[in-house]
Amino acid sequence: MIAEVCVGAAWPFLLAAAVLRLRPVAGPVRGPARERPLTPVGIGLLRGGGRGAAQTALVELHLAGSVEGAWAGMVRRDDTRPPPPGASGLARAQYSVLFGKLHPSRLQRIGRVERALAAEARAVERAGLLLSGRRVAAVRILLLPVLCAAPVAAVAGRLTAPWLLLALLADGAALALGALPRRTRGGAALLARLRREHAGVRRASMREPDQLLLSVALFGAPALREQLPRFTGESGLLTRPPREPMDRGGSGSGEPFAPCGG
Repeated sequence: MIAEVCVGAAWPFLLAAAVLRLRPVAGPVRGPARERPLTPVGIGLLRGGGRGAAQTALVELHLAGSVEGAWAGMVRRDDTRPPPPGASGLARAQYSVLFGKLHPSRLQRIGRVERALAAEARAVERAGLLLSGRRVAAVRILLLPVLCAAPVAAVAGRLTAPWLLLALLADGAALALGALPRRTRGGAALLARLRREHAGVRRASMREPDQLLLSVALFGAPALREQLPRFTGESGLLTRPPREPMDRGGSGSGEPFAPCGG
């Protein structure tokens, strides 16, 4: 009986999480903040979250000559070529903290870069294109009892076939709901429209840096592999950071780690 109650109680939480996650946002703000078009970094954030924005900002720096691949999956900056005046805030933040060689994902986790990324996310949220961090956190909290229901029910007692099926369905729906990107319906529609309107940027080369940057922002990994294969391979943009002594249980130190939204 306890097992069935656990499974049955999970469904209201799942329904509440689905309503909160899929309900349209209150609406974008009006005025200049809404009318201003997204930057490439903002588009990268809309497409691929924090990692997509950070990748786009690094490509922005690379196209300006400010960073280069350093082999072994690292990037390094050129001290003689700082970012141009019109560079994005995220690109400037990455350049300012990049000393020596560093893997892109470790660079993304440094405090100043995280703060610049959060500022970019807030701007896209205000435009009604991304769910707020608070809403995403609330959805995850509601999904936690759903994912715990089946294990608790299994411990409490044996489930009959119909209840087991209900538990598995709830878990599957919770996992699918939790894996959805932060894009709102408006954000997804805008991204699809931009991809249609700018499909030609997939043919851009280094002689067209603005178009090449837009291609990376809109299409991510395929554009990086096809249009910037050397920088992508040398910089580790699409790889995990190399293991360090501390990762193997030994002594050592790594770059600052902190969760990053997007």
